[in-house]
Amino acid sequence: MRHYDLTIRDYVGFFRIGVWEHEKGRTQRVRVNLTVKVEHPERAFADDLSTVVSYEYLINGIRALQTSDHIQLVEVLAEQLMRLCLSDPRAVHARVQVEKLDIVPESAGVGIVIEGGREGRR
Repeated sequence: MRHYDLTIRDYVGFFRIGVWEHEKGRTQRVRVNLTVKVEHPERAFADDLSTVVSYEYLINGIRALQTSDHIQLVEVLAEQLMRLCLSDPRAVHARVQVEKLDIVPESAGVGIVIEGGREGRR
């Protein structure tokens, strides 16, 4: 079985996130980067959407998280995104990066990177 990487790069959206009082009750800009390693049979790609994993499930999932309840920690948002990435059975491994963009003026972003996969597959 061969693999390919499905990527969402530099998605910037507004999320209800933060542990401090001044962060609650409002949204903040968050950048999301996702890489999902997907199994693909040892054959050429067919020019048919039904034969590949579409990035649409990732975009829809990120958008749904933007409208979810307040999350205190970027670590929790990253774990939710990891579950999203691995929700397609063909996804075997994922790398998730989440950054809050407006917290430290001297930095383009602060956040977390996590990686993980299904047991015994990569």
